[in-house]
Amino acid sequence: MPTCLPASAFDQSVKELSGHLVIDEIARSLLGITPDMLNNLVYEDGRPTYRLTALANDRFAERTGGEHGRYIGSAARAVLARLAELRADATTRLLATLPTTVTEALAAELEARQALRDMWHHGFPGCPLTRYAEAAGRLADRLS
Repeated sequence: MPTCLPASAFDQSVKELSGHLVIDEIARSLLGITPDMLNNLVYEDGRPTYRLTALANDRFAERTGGEHGRYIGSAARAVLARLAELRADATTRLLATLPTTVTEALAAELEARQALRDMWHHGFPGCPLTRYAEAAGRLADRLS
């Protein structure tokens, strides 16, 4: 008796689960996690870790009243597939909101926002904009 699972049967199981509401709920809960946290749940080649497999199986069984995927790991793979779909959809919506042309006013606003981020990140005295303004002020004082 073979112990290997046919890839087509496993893929079919993942496809069947990918449309399940519980899988969608789990994927949406993972949508906001940081890349570092996701690296703890997914191997470099895209396979779910044992931790994600166990979490997905447990959550799926809890939400469906004891139902499980046909194969170990199929729920986790379905969650990862749905997560990829959600991320692609979010990226598409984000790209649709970006302006197609950049005006001088928009560029100035973006520079001002970056200056505020720099002030927050580096501290007020270490901000490149603050140093530039101080240097320009000293130069203006010397020239006057």
